[in-house]
Amino acid sequence: LLHLADSIEACGPAWAYWTYAMERYCGGLQRAIRNRRFPFASLDKRVRDLAQLDQIKTRY
Repeated sequence: LLHLADSIEACGPAWAYWTYAMERYCGGLQRAIRNRRFPFASLDKRVRDLAQLDQIKTRY
């Protein structure tokens, strides 16, 4: 725990450089891959589905 103060001083507050959100997003994309031969089709579908859900949440 002693290194935390040095990290905060060097990098700023943790929320400014924390990568948990991006790691979670990438993990979700990895789980979305259903076909090793054509992974981009699965990724495209996942990203499209997430965008559609965001639009539905915005409207309703």
